[in-house]
Amino acid sequence: MVCQLMTYLTDADLLPPLQSGFRPGHSTESAILCVLSDILLAVDRGDFAALVFLDLSAAFDTVDHDILLQHLESSFGIADVARDWFRSYLSGRRQFVCCGGIRSCAVPLICGVPQGSVLGPVLFILYVADLAALVESHGLTPLQYADDTQIYGLCSPSHVNDLSSTTSGCINDVVDWMQSNRLQLNPGKTELLWCTTSRRRNRLPTATLTVGSSTVSPVFSVRDLGIFVDSDLVMRTHVCQTVSRCFAALHQLCSIRHLVSATVFQSLVTALVLSRLDYSPSPSVCAECCCSTDISSPPI
Repeated sequence: MVCQLMTYLTDADLLPPLQSGFRPGHSTESAILCVLSDILLAVDRGDFAALVFLDLSAAFDTVDHDILLQHLESSFGIADVARDWFRSYLSGRRQFVCCGGIRSCAVPLICGVPQGSVLGPVLFILYVADLAALVESHGLTPLQYADDTQIYGLCSPSHVNDLSSTTSGCINDVVDWMQSNRLQLNPGKTELLWCTTSRRRNRLPTATLTVGSSTVSPVFSVRDLGIFVDSDLVMRTHVCQTVSRCFAALHQLCSIRHLVSATVFQSLVTALVLSRLDYSPSPSVCAECCCSTDISSPPI
């Protein structure tokens, strides 16, 4: 079923263009590089950038089946017999809790898509596809990877207050949209990062961002899909974290180097050390002037 669905969505050009999750040719690296490329180019021009990270609580488990089926028909043209296939796939599931050998009564599932399945994640990205259009209506750019959503905007230093106000209004509308679609935003993992050069950091806004009933204060470093991004974009935190983790892995490997063959040891170094260095190499950045080189946004 998933092969037929992906073929249909690809041929009809219906896949969300700003969603990098569970799609061929897309990954966390393509998502990160796209965001960093846009922000670095803006900072090189002397602009400011606001980057908001949103996180959903139990995202796959809160997908409402009826709303999902409505989205499939209204937004993607999946109706009649095809829609009934998906209804059959989602219905009839039950769950129970087992603790200490005692099992609770099984209850029917009226929401959620199976995370361990092949089709479940694809249905989820279709469920949240309309969120991108909502963000773009505010003049901001969304980028999604599964249930992780990044929203960013660019502006000149003289319009930073306007961007802050626009971002706040956009987040409020996103919160309302998520509530109407039975999704739960996690304010505790929502982060706001303002980006500019180190010489202009004193001009960055310090106002908090309201997310539902919670407030989010700007931070100077965030973790974005495994990459640490600093407000001055010099990647200092990411380099320090990577060096620390690689050193810790090497320290552990040294204690067993005499117990395994050279081939096994080499495989362990590749898996535990080199994989950290190879993951999502960031654009070349000059730490002195924060000027990027050879930056181009990959197709998303």
